[in-house]
Amino acid sequence: MVLSDHGAVFQAAAYCRILRALDVEPKDIEQGKPWPNLIEAQFKVPLRLADFTFEHAQTLEEIQALHAAFSETFNTTRHWAHQEREDGRRTPVEVLEGVRGRPVERARLPPLFGAVEFLRTVNRYGFVSVQRFYIYAEQGLSRQRVAIWIYEGERRLEYQETLLARYRCAYDQRQRQLRDVSHPLVYPTAFASPQLALLELEETQWIKVQQRAAQHRTRRVSQLAEQLPLIHVGSVALLWSYLLCEGVGKNFFPHVYTVM
Repeated sequence: MVLSDHGAVFQAAAYCRILRALDVEPKDIEQGKPWPNLIEAQFKVPLRLADFTFEHAQTLEEIQALHAAFSETFNTTRHWAHQEREDGRRTPVEVLEGVRGRPVERARLPPLFGAVEFLRTVNRYGFVSVQRFYIYAEQGLSRQRVAIWIYEGERRLEYQETLLARYRCAYDQRQRQLRDVSHPLVYPTAFASPQLALLELEETQWIKVQQRAAQHRTRRVSQLAEQLPLIHVGSVALLWSYLLCEGVGKNFFPHVYTVM
Protein backbone atom coordinates (compact mmCIF):
# COMPACT_ATOMS: atom_id res chain seq x y z
CA MET A 1 0.00 0.00 0.00
CA VAL A 2 0.88 3.68 -0.19
CA LEU A 3 -0.15 5.77 2.81
CA SER A 4 -0.65 9.45 1.99
CA ASP A 5 -2.65 12.53 2.88
CA HIS A 6 -5.56 13.96 0.90
CA GLY A 7 -3.46 16.12 -1.42
CA ALA A 8 -4.54 16.54 -5.02
CA VAL A 9 -1.44 14.77 -6.29
CA PHE A 10 -2.57 11.60 -4.50
CA GLN A 11 -6.06 11.84 -6.01
CA ALA A 12 -4.94 12.33 -9.62
CA ALA A 13 -6.25 9.86 -12.18
CA ALA A 14 -2.77 9.10 -13.53
CA TYR A 15 -1.47 8.35 -10.03
CA CYS A 16 -4.35 6.00 -9.21
CA ARG A 17 -4.04 4.28 -12.59
CA ILE A 18 -0.36 3.49 -11.99
CA LEU A 19 -1.07 2.14 -8.49
CA ARG A 20 -3.81 -0.14 -9.80
CA ALA A 21 -1.52 -1.47 -12.52
CA LEU A 22 1.16 -2.26 -9.92
CA ASP A 23 -1.32 -3.86 -7.51
CA VAL A 24 -0.65 -1.17 -4.89
CA GLU A 25 -3.52 -0.08 -2.65
CA PRO A 26 -3.77 3.66 -1.85
CA LYS A 27 -4.57 4.51 1.77
CA ASP A 28 -5.48 7.92 3.21
CA ILE A 29 -4.55 9.10 6.69
CA GLU A 30 -7.13 10.88 8.83
CA GLN A 31 -7.34 14.60 8.22
CA GLY A 32 -5.45 16.56 10.85
CA LYS A 33 -3.47 13.49 11.99
CA PRO A 34 -0.26 13.27 9.94
CA TRP A 35 1.65 11.00 12.32
CA PRO A 36 0.47 7.65 10.84
CA ASN A 37 2.51 8.55 7.74
CA LEU A 38 6.16 8.84 8.78
CA ILE A 39 7.10 10.72 5.60
CA GLU A 40 4.33 13.24 6.18
CA ALA A 41 5.35 13.69 9.80
CA GLN A 42 9.00 14.29 8.87
CA PHE A 43 8.28 17.21 6.53
CA LYS A 44 8.51 19.66 9.44
CA VAL A 45 11.56 18.04 11.03
CA PRO A 46 14.16 19.32 8.50
CA LEU A 47 12.40 22.68 8.51
CA ARG A 48 12.97 23.07 12.25
CA LEU A 49 16.24 21.24 12.80
CA ALA A 50 18.25 21.29 9.57
CA ASP A 51 17.46 24.49 7.69
CA PHE A 52 19.97 26.50 9.73
CA THR A 53 22.73 24.14 8.64
CA PHE A 54 21.56 24.10 5.03
CA GLU A 55 21.65 27.89 4.85
CA HIS A 56 25.42 27.86 5.42
CA ALA A 57 26.09 25.52 2.49
CA GLN A 58 27.69 27.13 -0.54
CA THR A 59 27.25 24.44 -3.20
CA LEU A 60 24.76 21.76 -4.17
CA GLU A 61 27.28 19.06 -3.17
CA GLU A 62 27.48 20.51 0.35
CA ILE A 63 23.69 20.54 0.65
CA GLN A 64 23.49 16.91 -0.48
CA ALA A 65 26.20 15.87 2.02
CA LEU A 66 24.48 17.74 4.87
CA HIS A 67 21.11 16.22 3.97
CA ALA A 68 22.57 12.69 3.97
CA ALA A 69 24.21 13.29 7.35
CA PHE A 70 20.98 14.69 8.80
CA SER A 71 18.95 11.71 7.54
CA GLU A 72 21.46 9.29 9.04
CA THR A 73 21.32 11.06 12.42
CA PHE A 74 17.54 11.27 12.44
CA ASN A 75 17.00 7.62 11.51
CA THR A 76 19.45 6.30 14.12
CA THR A 77 18.18 8.46 17.01
CA ARG A 78 15.68 7.12 19.54
CA HIS A 79 12.19 8.25 18.54
CA TRP A 80 9.62 9.16 21.16
CA ALA A 81 6.88 7.29 19.30
CA HIS A 82 8.75 4.00 19.82
CA GLN A 83 9.51 4.30 23.57
CA GLU A 84 6.82 1.80 24.58
CA ARG A 85 7.43 -0.87 21.94
CA GLU A 86 7.60 -4.36 23.46
CA ASP A 87 10.29 -5.54 21.02
CA GLY A 88 12.75 -2.94 22.31
CA ARG A 89 13.17 -1.20 18.98
CA ARG A 90 13.48 2.54 19.56
CA THR A 91 14.96 4.08 16.39
CA PRO A 92 13.37 4.27 12.92
CA VAL A 93 16.13 2.07 11.50
CA GLU A 94 15.44 -0.65 14.07
CA VAL A 95 11.69 -0.49 13.53
CA LEU A 96 11.99 -0.73 9.74
CA GLU A 97 14.77 -3.30 9.76
CA GLY A 98 13.95 -6.11 7.36
CA VAL A 99 10.88 -4.34 5.97
CA ARG A 100 11.07 -4.38 2.19
CA GLY A 101 8.65 -3.51 -0.55
CA ARG A 102 7.65 -5.84 -3.35
CA PRO A 103 10.08 -5.58 -6.29
CA VAL A 104 8.68 -4.58 -9.67
CA GLU A 105 10.20 -5.55 -12.98
CA ARG A 106 11.82 -2.59 -14.68
CA ALA A 107 10.16 -3.46 -18.00
CA ARG A 108 6.72 -2.77 -16.51
CA LEU A 109 7.48 0.82 -15.56
CA PRO A 110 8.05 2.61 -18.92
CA PRO A 111 4.59 1.76 -20.33
CA LEU A 112 2.93 2.98 -17.12
CA PHE A 113 4.81 6.24 -16.76
CA GLY A 114 5.02 6.88 -20.50
CA ALA A 115 1.59 8.55 -20.45
CA VAL A 116 2.82 11.03 -17.84
CA GLU A 117 6.41 11.57 -18.97
CA PHE A 118 7.89 11.69 -22.46
CA LEU A 119 11.29 12.58 -23.94
CA ARG A 120 12.29 15.21 -26.47
CA THR A 121 15.61 16.14 -28.08
CA VAL A 122 16.91 19.69 -27.54
CA ASN A 123 17.79 21.49 -30.77
CA ARG A 124 20.87 23.67 -31.21
CA TYR A 125 19.00 26.74 -29.99
CA GLY A 126 17.97 25.09 -26.71
CA PHE A 127 14.32 24.45 -27.61
CA VAL A 128 12.25 21.27 -27.65
CA SER A 129 9.33 20.68 -29.97
CA VAL A 130 6.03 19.58 -28.41
CA GLN A 131 3.12 19.41 -30.83
CA ARG A 132 2.72 22.97 -32.18
CA PHE A 133 5.04 24.64 -29.64
CA TYR A 134 8.76 25.29 -29.38
CA ILE A 135 9.63 25.50 -25.67
CA TYR A 136 12.99 26.58 -24.29
CA ALA A 137 14.85 24.01 -22.16
CA GLU A 138 18.60 24.72 -22.11
CA GLN A 139 20.95 25.63 -24.96
CA GLY A 140 23.82 23.88 -23.20
CA LEU A 141 21.96 20.57 -23.62
CA SER A 142 21.84 20.72 -27.41
CA ARG A 143 21.15 17.28 -28.96
CA GLN A 144 20.41 15.79 -25.52
CA ARG A 145 17.16 14.10 -24.51
CA VAL A 146 15.22 15.82 -21.73
CA ALA A 147 12.19 14.57 -19.82
CA ILE A 148 8.91 16.49 -20.03
CA TRP A 149 6.14 16.17 -17.46
CA ILE A 150 2.61 17.54 -17.76
CA TYR A 151 0.49 17.62 -14.62
CA GLU A 152 -2.44 19.80 -13.50
CA GLY A 153 -1.73 22.75 -15.76
CA GLU A 154 2.04 22.68 -15.31
CA ARG A 155 4.79 21.52 -17.63
CA ARG A 156 8.22 20.64 -16.22
CA LEU A 157 11.40 20.01 -18.17
CA GLU A 158 14.08 17.92 -16.45
CA TYR A 159 17.47 16.47 -17.27
CA GLN A 160 19.14 13.89 -15.03
CA GLU A 161 16.62 14.67 -12.25
CA THR A 162 17.48 18.39 -12.46
CA LEU A 163 14.66 20.85 -13.07
CA LEU A 164 15.46 23.00 -16.10
CA ALA A 165 12.29 24.99 -16.64
CA ARG A 166 8.65 25.19 -15.66
CA TYR A 167 5.67 26.49 -17.63
CA ARG A 168 1.95 26.86 -17.21
CA CYS A 169 -0.02 25.04 -19.87
CA ALA A 170 -3.56 24.34 -20.96
CA TYR A 171 -3.89 20.71 -21.97
CA ASP A 172 -6.99 19.03 -23.41
CA GLN A 173 -7.04 15.55 -21.88
CA ARG A 174 -9.76 14.28 -24.19
CA GLN A 175 -8.15 15.47 -27.43
CA ARG A 176 -4.61 15.08 -26.06
CA GLN A 177 -3.78 18.51 -27.43
CA LEU A 178 -1.63 21.22 -25.91
CA ARG A 179 -3.69 24.42 -26.17
CA ASP A 180 -1.42 27.05 -24.63
CA VAL A 181 1.98 27.46 -22.91
CA SER A 182 2.81 30.54 -20.83
CA HIS A 183 4.57 31.94 -17.73
CA PRO A 184 8.06 30.52 -18.39
CA LEU A 185 10.40 30.05 -15.43
CA VAL A 186 13.91 28.93 -16.41
CA TYR A 187 16.28 27.78 -13.66
CA PRO A 188 20.09 28.24 -13.64
CA THR A 189 21.78 24.83 -13.70
CA ALA A 190 25.21 23.31 -14.15
CA PHE A 191 24.25 22.38 -17.71
CA ALA A 192 24.28 25.97 -18.97
CA SER A 193 26.46 26.59 -22.02
CA PRO A 194 29.87 28.12 -21.20
CA GLN A 195 29.63 30.14 -24.42
CA LEU A 196 28.75 33.76 -23.64
CA ALA A 197 25.77 35.20 -25.48
CA LEU A 198 26.56 37.63 -28.28
CA LEU A 199 23.69 39.87 -27.16
CA GLU A 200 22.30 39.98 -23.63
CA LEU A 201 18.51 39.90 -23.79
CA GLU A 202 16.16 41.11 -21.10
CA GLU A 203 13.33 38.91 -19.88
CA THR A 204 10.83 40.78 -22.04
CA GLN A 205 13.03 40.32 -25.12
CA TRP A 206 13.82 36.65 -24.54
CA ILE A 207 11.03 34.66 -26.18
CA LYS A 208 10.92 31.23 -24.53
CA VAL A 209 7.71 29.91 -26.15
CA GLN A 210 7.03 29.95 -29.87
CA GLN A 211 3.93 28.54 -31.54
CA ARG A 212 3.95 27.13 -35.03
CA ALA A 213 1.10 27.74 -37.41
CA ALA A 214 -1.48 24.99 -37.58
CA GLN A 215 -0.96 22.62 -40.46
CA HIS A 216 -4.03 21.17 -42.15
CA ARG A 217 -3.53 17.80 -43.73
CA THR A 218 -5.01 17.50 -47.20
CA ARG A 219 -6.91 14.33 -47.88
CA ARG A 220 -5.73 12.37 -50.84
CA VAL A 221 -8.62 11.40 -53.12
CA SER A 222 -7.93 8.26 -55.05
CA GLN A 223 -8.89 8.60 -58.73
CA LEU A 224 -9.77 5.83 -61.13
CA ALA A 225 -7.47 5.23 -64.07
CA GLU A 226 -8.50 7.29 -67.10
CA GLN A 227 -7.64 6.39 -70.71
CA LEU A 228 -6.26 9.44 -72.48
CA PRO A 229 -7.33 10.02 -76.14
CA LEU A 230 -4.81 9.21 -78.83
CA ILE A 231 -5.39 12.59 -80.55
CA HIS A 232 -7.10 15.59 -79.02
CA VAL A 233 -10.52 16.55 -80.50
CA GLY A 234 -9.23 19.95 -81.52
CA SER A 235 -6.28 18.38 -83.29
CA VAL A 236 -8.61 16.01 -85.20
CA ALA A 237 -10.79 18.92 -86.35
CA LEU A 238 -7.74 20.87 -87.51
CA LEU A 239 -6.37 17.87 -89.39
CA TRP A 240 -9.75 17.25 -91.05
CA SER A 241 -10.03 20.88 -92.19
CA TYR A 242 -6.58 20.68 -93.72
CA LEU A 243 -7.45 17.50 -95.62
CA LEU A 244 -10.64 19.06 -96.98
CA CYS A 245 -8.82 22.15 -98.18
CA GLU A 246 -6.21 20.07 -99.95
CA GLY A 247 -8.83 17.80 -101.55
CA VAL A 248 -7.36 14.76 -99.92
CA GLY A 249 -10.41 14.04 -97.79
CA LYS A 250 -12.54 13.05 -100.85
CA ASN A 251 -10.15 10.31 -101.80
CA PHE A 252 -9.55 8.84 -98.35
CA PHE A 253 -12.94 9.50 -96.70
CA PRO A 254 -15.56 9.72 -99.51
CA HIS A 255 -18.53 8.81 -97.31
CA VAL A 256 -17.70 11.43 -94.71
CA TYR A 257 -16.91 14.05 -97.34
CA THR A 258 -20.32 13.47 -99.00
CA VAL A 259 -22.21 13.98 -95.77
CA MET A 260 -20.44 17.25 -95.05
